[in-house]
Amino acid sequence: MIFKGQGYASFIEENLMIINKEQQPVPFLLNPIQYKYLIEDATGRDVILKARQQGFSSVILAIFTADFILKDNTRSVIVADKADNATELLDRVKFYIRAYEEKNNITLPLKYNSKYELFNEFNGSRYTIGTAENKEIGRSKTVTNLHLSEFAYYPDAEKLFAGIMQAVVPEGKVIIETTARGFNYFKEFWGECVNKVRPFKPLFYPASDFYTRNALDIKRRELGRLFDQEYPETPEDSFLTSGDLYFDSKALREYLAGCTNPLKKGIYV
Repeated sequence: MIFKGQGYASFIEENLMIINKEQQPVPFLLNPIQYKYLIEDATGRDVILKARQQGFSSVILAIFTADFILKDNTRSVIVADKADNATELLDRVKFYIRAYEEKNNITLPLKYNSKYELFNEFNGSRYTIGTAENKEIGRSKTVTNLHLSEFAYYPDAEKLFAGIMQAVVPEGKVIIETTARGFNYFKEFWGECVNKVRPFKPLFYPASDFYTRNALDIKRRELGRLFDQEYPETPEDSFLTSGDLYFDSKALREYLAGCTNPLKKGIYV
């Protein structure tokens, strides 16, 4: 798959607005991590392990919004971990569309404009939102773009993923982004991507690439032992923090650092 990141970056910065931390609408200018992802890292089949609030959901929603507006007959599906987050994500998409309309002095002919789906009557494209509580979401559809948001927090990520991936067209974009949640299905999934068992590019973005040292010091005092899960510096930090570990987390990190890949994989009897 060829992912044209520069084209998406130009569309976003030239046409869209975003609500900033002060709750004010401002032009959507990509932050350094969003820019790095789009221009350097993105393949269209990506799994992103991240710190809190680095802006990945915003830029992924914007990529799919560009397709919804400009491409014919696409279906973009967003899966959120819970209903409140799903509503918020689609509200962001609607805000992007209004900004595009104002910027270009046009009105998109939206046949459907509900809390779950948008339909662009001009080009036949759809934008659908759902939650991970519905494990059958997207199963009977043809999906062009799939965004799995906070994947590690899905109640049954394995079943949902197996079902919805069969609906994605061969050249479709699949972007998974999440913070970690200990040693669950996502930890296994991430490891398989790292070891190239699954055809997704694993991308990790440490907290220090986005936050200042002072901001991280404040968060460390606020969160205590959960700090490394929410604002990790390495993938291992994010996975080893949650839950009550039987073994010391520092010792586990040292053992993991010394591990090597097996010489051969197979089943032995």
